[in-house]
Amino acid sequence: MKKRVLSLFLCTTMLAGMLVGCGSKTEDTSSDKTEDGKVVLNVINYHVGTDYAADYYEYLFDAFQKTEEGKNVEFKFEEIPTTDAYNQKIKLLISSGDLPDIVFNGGNNITALAAEAGKVTDLTPYLDEDAEWKAMFDDSDLEFNSYEGKVYGIPVSKEISYIYYNKDLFKEAGLEAPDVAYETWDDFFAACDTLKAKGITPVSMDTADLGWLSNLWYSGLIGTSGEEGNKFMNTQYPTDYNVPVVENATEELQRMLENYTTSDAAGGKYDTMATHFFNGEVAMLPNGPWMIPDFNSTEKAPEGFYDKVGIMLLPGYGMESVPTPGDMVGTDDPEKIEAAVAFLKFETSAENQLKALEMAGLQPVSSNIEVPDSLKEADPLMADVLEIQSQAKYTYGQNQAYWYQNVIDTFSNQLPELAYGNITAEQFCQKLTESAQKN
Repeated sequence: MKKRVLSLFLCTTMLAGMLVGCGSKTEDTSSDKTEDGKVVLNVINYHVGTDYAADYYEYLFDAFQKTEEGKNVEFKFEEIPTTDAYNQKIKLLISSGDLPDIVFNGGNNITALAAEAGKVTDLTPYLDEDAEWKAMFDDSDLEFNSYEGKVYGIPVSKEISYIYYNKDLFKEAGLEAPDVAYETWDDFFAACDTLKAKGITPVSMDTADLGWLSNLWYSGLIGTSGEEGNKFMNTQYPTDYNVPVVENATEELQRMLENYTTSDAAGGKYDTMATHFFNGEVAMLPNGPWMIPDFNSTEKAPEGFYDKVGIMLLPGYGMESVPTPGDMVGTDDPEKIEAAVAFLKFETSAENQLKALEMAGLQPVSSNIEVPDSLKEADPLMADVLEIQSQAKYTYGQNQAYWYQNVIDTFSNQLPELAYGNITAEQFCQKLTESAQKN
């Protein structure tokens, strides 16, 4: 969904105290009610400010309180403006504090961690009691958000990603973009060479904040490399990265970092790299549909930029497609649970899945929701996304969804070393292996 960031598990005691103490619940809130008897739901909200879904969630909270189930609910917000800071706080609260009553997913799967700690509510009975609600989700979506056979997270969208490209830059380089995808990575690299020869930087990449863009390129390199690579990128928590298919992909990733991206990619953050794309300084960027509203935002992109953007799958007809981490309920108070579950049902209703698509570019988690023609006409890029998905020959996960979190940290920390040629692909993979086997 959007740039995904995870946090470090190990923090100093001082940092833990600072973050947990800042706005966390420090006393029993099971009886939280307003003077007129409304149930108070505590929420830590990172969908604020310039976040891609800020407007949508502002609508969602307001609209819920106008429903029969939500009219007796008040929200008490703590706002954290980045997913990185949000995830740090949630992880610390899991280990040493009280979670908010509604726990938004921050792009990483912490279901097992929170459930094992006894900090979140088993939602299985509520799904079983409402067959219509349960039918909104595929079994794989619910299994991904389960721990020991019980569902703790409710997915609110489907995560996919592909490549955005700048039509004007392709035209300037004399390139014609493929209708769907480059047949091979060799074809893709040949296009990169053509762009570079014309003085155009081919791709956006990053390393900081866990290297979201580089992660997507890397996942695609592995996931489209045949049956073995595709299986690897659809496996949760692999422990051996010193296998030929991963080492070969690492060599190609190093090639991209060294030759085809901006000079500030090593050490750079996603936001900066996205700005390069918005400003027409980079020809291609991998990401998901949540980015589409940004193309029309004059606060992020030049006026008319939306019309310059095209979409293609990863080379070899590849597309990241993973079940998404779900929103959870972090209270054991019956009244709060009832109110929080009602909010999750409202959030995942067919109407609001379409609203999320329209306002935030979030793909509906339900496969049986029909997108109206009016939305396709108003947002042709989104229509292209919906059409291109069915043409993917390879679908695969990505490391921030499927790898151990300390491995993801190592991936990000070692990317600059890879970019500068200080380590080989084999050494990079060995470091990933060593981190994974610590688990």
